[in-house]
Amino acid sequence: MTTLDSGLLPVDTSTPTALLTPRTLNEALRMLAGGDAVPVAGGVAYSLRRHDRRPPAAAKLVSVAGLPGFGDITVHADHVTIGAGVRLSALVADERLARLWPVVTEAAGSAATGRIRRLVTLGGNIAARDESHDPPVALAAVGATLAVRGATGARSIAVTEADRLRPDELIEYVRLPLPAARTGSAYEKFLVRGVWEYACVNVAAVVDLAEDGTVRHLALAVGSVAGGPVAVDLTGLTGARPDGHLVTEAADRAAAGTTPYSDVKGSAAYKTRMIAEFSRRALTTAIRRAEAPEGGDR
Repeated sequence: MTTLDSGLLPVDTSTPTALLTPRTLNEALRMLAGGDAVPVAGGVAYSLRRHDRRPPAAAKLVSVAGLPGFGDITVHADHVTIGAGVRLSALVADERLARLWPVVTEAAGSAATGRIRRLVTLGGNIAARDESHDPPVALAAVGATLAVRGATGARSIAVTEADRLRPDELIEYVRLPLPAARTGSAYEKFLVRGVWEYACVNVAAVVDLAEDGTVRHLALAVGSVAGGPVAVDLTGLTGARPDGHLVTEAADRAAAGTTPYSDVKGSAAYKTRMIAEFSRRALTTAIRRAEAPEGGDR
């Protein structure tokens, strides 16, 4: 499985590593098709492998973050595209994205530290397939898709299907729909001890209200659980008023429909309770933002 920031199989530690710098996406894909190379973008995962004294992933590294278009955030008439090479710090700083999808900028801004956010790319963060990573949870809630390119062509997959990436493929960009007029979104992350550790629980919520104030669309995604990020089944909750009963029902479904695991951050039972609590918080904020007048607190 190829990622933008991490590799596949260990090789002989004595094998020298060559860094290749393709000028185009097609050139990068040709380099990867040989089977003896893996892509790197921010290089954080690769550096961690070396820090942990694990062997290099391949004899050749293909630098992809600087490919044309990979660093662009573009707002189109009906969607937003974010290049796979966009750094998390750039996501946080983009005012257009913060107005459209605050859940995405909040998730990116909660990842690790400022220094690491200046290195990590969005594509690498997604392709690493880590259940606790922040941006994939937010992107799952907004219904984002991945534009993937390989030597044999292009295709589109959901963010929750990143494990379907083939070794010869790269994420080219992430596509987000534009939110409807009365849409609110929010991200909540629970850390037990501090910023350096992975989330105990992380939740993203999206609420879209109809003209009469009822819920037209509702979405919750939960990370730090088995198979995460997991999109919660909220079937039957649209058309209701965005009140405490709705929030509680959706939060309960998030807790019941996900499978947390016990670790140093808490037991599975404890995390289940925290999933419900932080789902309530994310939904409450998303509803408040959806109900706010245009130009208000979004």
